[in-house]
Amino acid sequence: MSLENADLVREAVEAYYRADKARLLELVHPDLEWTYLNPEVPDPQPEVCHGRDQLGWGLDRQAGQGRASEVEEVIAAPGGRVVVVARTPGADEDRAWRNGDRSILVLTVRGGQIVAMRAFRDKAAASEFAGTG
Repeated sequence: MSLENADLVREAVEAYYRADKARLLELVHPDLEWTYLNPEVPDPQPEVCHGRDQLGWGLDRQAGQGRASEVEEVIAAPGGRVVVVARTPGADEDRAWRNGDRSILVLTVRGGQIVAMRAFRDKAAASEFAGTG
């Protein structure tokens, strides 16, 4: 099942690359719980957001900044989790902390949809959370 979850995440990534926001959001549960790391805080704690509408707003905001992410890794993990490492050139310019322009996420897939997305500052912490490290 973990490989199927990684394939679903890859499908979402492909929709992102095609700028097919509608398809990407179809793969996301309407009540998505997702966290992000405030780029203005040097040592940010995850802040929680809810719903695919807020995710859509975040995608639009990123596109409005002229930035696009390139996914470097998609790693299947136990428990429906998938680790995603993406690089967004220029991202560190807006952060109080640096990470080589990388964002690390752990997505949780259930019932054929992404139900949770959690941001991490580094891959080691994400891997430990996901059970791959």
